[in-house]
Amino acid sequence: MKTLIVNLVLIMLLFGCATKNKLNGNVSESDQVTYQQVAKDKFGEEVEFKFNSNKNYVICEKVNSKSQPNPNQIKEFFVYDIINGVTIYEDKVANAKIEWYNETQLLITKQRGYITNEEDTGRWTYIFDLITKKKITETVKTKK
Repeated sequence: MKTLIVNLVLIMLLFGCATKNKLNGNVSESDQVTYQQVAKDKFGEEVEFKFNSNKNYVICEKVNSKSQPNPNQIKEFFVYDIINGVTIYEDKVANAKIEWYNETQLLITKQRGYITNEEDTGRWTYIFDLITKKKITETVKTKK
């Protein structure tokens, strides 16, 4: 009897931990289904999700096919407002990395295709504000 109770407790702990990890913090299951369904409808099955620090917004980024290497890969993404249930920004950017700068701003790093100067890495970044829907910094060259 004691073994049965211990086994039941262990099973409950395992399922509880798996559910918590699956839901990404304080994102409810219905919210998760909503942004995941929108991403699936737009991009298909291969989507990467990146939450901001307070989990109010999520970047939904299409994962490009690795079987077709292309130096000018287009990054398709949108930012979904989990609280209001709407897409607040959507874009396609060539040769870019999209990540969170802070809770409401994106840091977008682009890579130029042709680099003519040895001192130039070809990378440049800008910050996009999701509230104002504007770039808030000019193009900035970055060093490695």
